[in-house]
Amino acid sequence: MSSLARGGGRRARRAAASAFAGALFAFQALALMGATPAGAAVTTCSFSGGTLTLPETSPGSGDYLVIGNTFPAGDFRLDVVKGTDNIRGAILGGPGVHNITTPVNNATVPANQQLTVRWTVPSRAKSAEVETRDFGPVTLPDTGAYEIAGTSNPARPDQRIRVFRFNEVDIAGGLVGSRLRVTVRKTVEPVTVQ
Repeated sequence: MSSLARGGGRRARRAAASAFAGALFAFQALALMGATPAGAAVTTCSFSGGTLTLPETSPGSGDYLVIGNTFPAGDFRLDVVKGTDNIRGAILGGPGVHNITTPVNNATVPANQQLTVRWTVPSRAKSAEVETRDFGPVTLPDTGAYEIAGTSNPARPDQRIRVFRFNEVDIAGGLVGSRLRVTVRKTVEPVTVQ
């Protein structure tokens, strides 16, 4: 599921990419090359959606981020280049954009009782996380459902349900901790718990 072509010089110590969908879409990469991560050229692309260049969040930080309003389907490729240091062609399958089907926006659910959260699974992701304003996050297999215990479901008029799904792979040829991660986040709110 991954491939890497690397050039000479220091290897990338760590590279991660995340994509969030729902209330926020963003591509983020942390590219730590050798001792100085700043100033690298970081790009990610989807084979169905083109290439995005990730600018450094602040000069010298070594953190890279771009925010957009689309999440392309399919696999993602990460390239990180700084001089002769590079990681090229780290590939990861995208988890696909899911939807939360239960509960829905503006739903009313009983307080202090088990709350079932369900979501679509367009392609099974490595893992999922579920959280509310009062619970989690909890990491679990991407089964499309999770039961939140009643003790974690108190009364409130503004509950928020979030489901994150992600795929992740270690980057061959990178130093320990090098990884590529793609995450999709969906949110349902408000949910009235009474």
